[in-house]
Amino acid sequence: MTTSSSPAPLLSGRELLLANSLAVEGPILWGRPVGGSGPGVFIVELPAPQPKVAVDPNAIREWLSRAPNLRLDGKQPSVAELQTRLASFWLPGQSILFIGSSLKSVAARLTSMYKTPLGERRPQPTGYWLKTLHDLGKARIWWAPTSDPELYEDQLIEAFVKTSGALPYANNVAPGGQGRQHGLTSPLHDEGAPKPVKITKITVLPDANEDEMELSSTRIRGSATRPAALAKPSRTRTTPRKVVVKPMPQTGPSAIEKPVVRRSSKTAANSRPASAKTHLTAEGLAALNAELDELTTLRRPEVIARIKAARELGDLRENADYEAARKEQSFLEGRVQQLEQMIKVAVIIEHGAESGAEVTLGATVVVETDRHGEETFTIVGSAEADAAAGKISYTSPIGRALMGRRPGETIRVQIPSGTLDFKVTKVR
Repeated sequence: MTTSSSPAPLLSGRELLLANSLAVEGPILWGRPVGGSGPGVFIVELPAPQPKVAVDPNAIREWLSRAPNLRLDGKQPSVAELQTRLASFWLPGQSILFIGSSLKSVAARLTSMYKTPLGERRPQPTGYWLKTLHDLGKARIWWAPTSDPELYEDQLIEAFVKTSGALPYANNVAPGGQGRQHGLTSPLHDEGAPKPVKITKITVLPDANEDEMELSSTRIRGSATRPAALAKPSRTRTTPRKVVVKPMPQTGPSAIEKPVVRRSSKTAANSRPASAKTHLTAEGLAALNAELDELTTLRRPEVIARIKAARELGDLRENADYEAARKEQSFLEGRVQQLEQMIKVAVIIEHGAESGAEVTLGATVVVETDRHGEETFTIVGSAEADAAAGKISYTSPIGRALMGRRPGETIRVQIPSGTLDFKVTKVR
């Protein structure tokens, strides 16, 4: 069996900004002052794609020392384990590392990012995965002024994901609040944080806290006639009880506007179509239950306390603590809902095939490759995949190619760096 796929087109920061009708400024090297004194969006990229990520082990050691409560899949990681996990999110065919924005000042946001040590929350932890890279000094920054930076940031990220199939390396939250499943908890240290606030009642979802939170925004995205280009957006403020959407008048074939209303997480969860079943081993299901318990009993009260403490500091428009806590809350609640849904529809993998049978879900496969010699894979569901541990999803290119194969068969698989030949030697 031979699988094939076309590599994703290379995106550059300048082209991505231009495709969204933004006035581009830059580039300037990472670490140097940026002239964007007003609100806007910015993109951090390397001069060219790198086939392999250069994660700096010294930076990882410093990170672990500053954030002693950091956990990877619920366990304290080694430097090598954390390097491997970060490397699994590297996109070898893309040069863009991070897409960000600032409501007040791009220059101030980037200056705060420069000053924030890896693992610290202050003054600005946004895009902190950038600090793990050995060659970050070679990165350059493009930026563009706009009066609606959050909306354009979402559109830039959506355009990148649509083209490349994944988030940029240092973006961990997708538009809408869905977090990347990286397995890291407590990655940042609160230096000088206020004492924890005693919580007598925990509100599960953000909608119940809307009287204490900023009003959400209604975002309108125009349909695009070009793959990478997006129509200019308009923005309408909403209240929790009434939503009014007024598209910008346009003419011509691209004048069709589709209003997209940001719903609360609770409403969105109730309106989603039924999810496909989650295939898990018994160990995988236990790990998901343990993660859910940690998020709901430990992390959720901590985040709510931090939001309340940050609000007491006053002006929220450029309050880094409040912004970081809200983003973490959005990720946390999204992950809780995702875990609850996955556990609800979980199907336990029971692999009882005899040795030498064909490859099925749950099977362990020994293969010989033309580059790496003998390797062993366990075929699991996508929710349990862990390449570093030899667990690959049955939906991945290698997993799809191996399914149904028997010992003695040879297959060729298309991977990002080329093709790879596999010979199945054992199935158990």
